[in-house]
Amino acid sequence: MSLSTADALVQKVRNPYFNQGDRRFADRQMVALEATTQPMETNESVTWGAVVQDISSTGIGLTLCYPFRAGTYLAVDIKTVHGDVRSALVCVVHVDDQRDGMWRLGCEFVKPLSESEMDVII
Repeated sequence: MSLSTADALVQKVRNPYFNQGDRRFADRQMVALEATTQPMETNESVTWGAVVQDISSTGIGLTLCYPFRAGTYLAVDIKTVHGDVRSALVCVVHVDDQRDGMWRLGCEFVKPLSESEMDVII
């Protein structure tokens, strides 16, 4: 079996806070919240607008117009239902191309959210 260059670029990323067999053990809340994202690997101050589609204590589903690759760390600023902004660090786990030209990113929080942090966001 030969490996292509693309195979080396996409590696499964696991957060040490979670055991390897568990992927979605937290209940997801469907939401529609505004957010901005910024990759941590760059010195540029470019941010990308996003919509939070769902959120749980362990992860977040984002829709945006840029396909950050799996393994990318993003700073995400989420506008809460009360108008406040909460920041979190996430790692992109998977990326799916949508029919409308947007990209759906499934991300894990680097540090899971507490119940009180979840209450503030949603």
